[in-house]
Amino acid sequence: MTTSIRYLRMFLHSPAGAKNLIGYLSQYGDILRVSFNEDYVNNTGRPTLSLAYLGTSEGATREILTAPRDIRLSRSDGKWPAYFQNLLPEGHNRERLAAQRGCSADDEFELLAAAGHDLMGAIEVEPVPPDMEIPDAVRHWHTALGLDILEPGFVEFPVEDASALPGVITKFSAVLEGRRYVVKRHGAAGSYILKLPSTRHPDLVANEFMGFQLCNAVGLDCAKASVISRVDADLPEVVPFEEILAVKRFDRGPAGQRIHMEEFAQVLRYDPKHKYGKGLHKDYSDMLRIIDQLSVRPVQDVQEFVNRFVVFVLMGNTDTHLKNWALRYPDGVHSELAPLYDPVCITAFFEGVPEHDYAVNRAIDKTVRAFTWNDLDALLEKAKVMRRGRILQVAKGVVAKAKADWPALLERAPESMRRAIAERLAGGVALVDCNS
Repeated sequence: MTTSIRYLRMFLHSPAGAKNLIGYLSQYGDILRVSFNEDYVNNTGRPTLSLAYLGTSEGATREILTAPRDIRLSRSDGKWPAYFQNLLPEGHNRERLAAQRGCSADDEFELLAAAGHDLMGAIEVEPVPPDMEIPDAVRHWHTALGLDILEPGFVEFPVEDASALPGVITKFSAVLEGRRYVVKRHGAAGSYILKLPSTRHPDLVANEFMGFQLCNAVGLDCAKASVISRVDADLPEVVPFEEILAVKRFDRGPAGQRIHMEEFAQVLRYDPKHKYGKGLHKDYSDMLRIIDQLSVRPVQDVQEFVNRFVVFVLMGNTDTHLKNWALRYPDGVHSELAPLYDPVCITAFFEGVPEHDYAVNRAIDKTVRAFTWNDLDALLEKAKVMRRGRILQVAKGVVAKAKADWPALLERAPESMRRAIAERLAGGVALVDCNS
């Protein structure tokens, strides 16, 4: 069998702005492969791409990075390994990216190549120049399978203003020029995410912006968000909405430099379609254990995680799946819990729609409504977190503050959101009782 193979170079930007080659991505038919270069593998102070590639020792990490057969490095079903799959958009955003590239929405190699200049975090991918030799170790992995590869295939450069923003809500990557948010970035990586409402949920922007206000009011670490007018945004298409949510990207620095981050779906190696994981108790205890063991500020981040959890229960944010929690790497190597994002009152959307709508979110809501402080203590114990009593005490203070401060804020919320949260604060969820 003879055919061509296609390659992309893979870079990680340093916090200082250096663009460092760490490996190659390749496609041969349905085989998609990640190959790390020797300099990256042998660097004991290597920048972190993902905790999914971290072993229990330096030797174990090198074995992962060079493994001939590991689902973290190669798949033969036409899909990227989980880390790279989670870089790609979903829904309408994926369809738009595919249209920009002129490829199928199922062609994950082309989608990643199309958005290679504006991906989540500090990673960047681009084609290998025609005059550049592919390292033997990268080529030999494919030929070792008995494949007769004639020559590297052609890969187009990334689409100039394309981006890959995970999630299903329609969104655009933008830069701020003066007072205007501009999507035509001429190849620059965006520093803002512009999120649009939908015809089904025209109050989505108002809902999420109020969610940010509620979370800020109780002291959570949030991404910076504001509501802007449609006339303040230079969008590539006409939209029928007057208000847009502009969120400052926490994976971009003040001068637009890239700061690495990854979602917990990437950390835990879940494909995007499995973003709801294996259940709250397992997934949340796994996340807590990782934060407690690997964050550079474990006490602060564990407390922040628990505070967010109880606030999300109070506000009816039942879409806190593994793609809505993230780690950030300010120094390129060590992790910390990333700021909060996507604080939407999903239960407000249950009103007036059939029971089968939002089935997954309704099931989650049933679980978290009944979640008690003893359940939360058991979750912390399962994660082997110390100082559980102190953590719960602080979290109960956050609940008390929400009960005191939220009603005034909610007077400006969409009616469905105000009603949904008021019912919860009045005793609709078990965690509202701080004496239990």
